[in-house]
Amino acid sequence: MCILSYRQESCLKTICHTFLLLFLPLTDIQAGNTQTVYVARISWHTGIIVPISSMPDSIWPSGLNVSNFDYLEIGWGDRDYYPHPRFNLWYAFKAIFWPTKTVLHVFPLKDRHVPDTYANTRLAKLTLDSTELRYLAEFILSQFEYDHQGKIIPVENGFYPNSQFFAGSTKYYFPKNSNVWAAMALKQAGLKFIPIFYQTAGMVVNRAASLRGKESAHHGK
Repeated sequence: MCILSYRQESCLKTICHTFLLLFLPLTDIQAGNTQTVYVARISWHTGIIVPISSMPDSIWPSGLNVSNFDYLEIGWGDRDYYPHPRFNLWYAFKAIFWPTKTVLHVFPLKDRHVPDTYANTRLAKLTLDSTELRYLAEFILSQFEYDHQGKIIPVENGFYPNSQFFAGSTKYYFPKNSNVWAAMALKQAGLKFIPIFYQTAGMVVNRAASLRGKESAHHGK
């Protein structure tokens, strides 16, 4: 009889969960009230824009006030490579060829600012029911690292004045890049993705729009 340690069992569960998310499709989940979620192409990365109400107030570190905003743009990537907009060959090589630590970029914004903020890129507008949004939020929350008080952990300033990078709980490795991660998140919400096949931001946005919404802007490449 084989008895696994807690760490081995946890690792096995993580591997199995990742495999299911990467390779197996999920069927759509239907429930009650609907809310709007956006998927945006942001340079090489995909941003998922969720209602701020889908995230619990308890996760925010002291001094960070997001209560005046309506949405959060959230992206995921390698901890060294993602926060630095200039290309760095070493960071890119390291991110591709072995598992590395991750960060999530969080950018709060007002509902009325969404069209202007993403006017020059691809933006898919989706309608999710309450169950789908909860599943999406649960997936995103599981990707953060938390301190002993249950707060997400700031790493460094974000790309914009009111954005921030937070420590991630999972590893970055090829072929699970930031766009595959976004496809995994949308799959958790019930959209029919096989994430491993969505390696670019444009592919993720186009697929999301074709499944559940519409592409409300298409000015970027």
